[in-house]
Amino acid sequence: MDIDSYTIVLTGLGGQGLIKLLQILGNALMIEGYKVITSETHGLSQRGGKVTCFLRFGKEQHAPIPIIGTTDMIIALELSCILDVLKYVKPDKSTNLIISTYEKHEFDTEYPPLEYTLESLYENSENIHFIPANEIAVKSTGNLKAMNIVILGYILRFLPIKIEAVENALNEYFSGKKLEINLKTLMEGQNL
Repeated sequence: MDIDSYTIVLTGLGGQGLIKLLQILGNALMIEGYKVITSETHGLSQRGGKVTCFLRFGKEQHAPIPIIGTTDMIIALELSCILDVLKYVKPDKSTNLIISTYEKHEFDTEYPPLEYTLESLYENSENIHFIPANEIAVKSTGNLKAMNIVILGYILRFLPIKIEAVENALNEYFSGKKLEINLKTLMEGQNL
């Protein structure tokens, strides 16, 4: 698959490994020969605040942040975070929405009702994928933080990346037991 231009928006909460997911995915795409550009907003990430990252790849180089209404895929590692980035979906509802079912309810804040979230999603896309990434990560590794790699394994079905490129990218960031855990959760996501 040869792609001229593809845009991914990633969102979640600080501490979920969003920046690491962005780096690993970008690295794997470069291994496959694509030009990759990334950007992130993570001012409150260390305090559990919302984080948004952008990854653009293809044969052409682009500005790091996409124009509203032009994104091919949005990945949300926390359910309510998807609501903040729906402005990036394509008007034809073709954007793939990959959403972890993980919910983090904060004290003294009102969490959006599920009905509202679902209605917003179905108004904006015909390609919605709910992934119980948190449950899979905890069940297979005992570590909630591995949910980002479960998602990475799942999205490979939509992207021009061979599993070997992702494994090579993981080797650059992890070793020993951590590499073993990440390779296991990558397979869990790919097998969904």
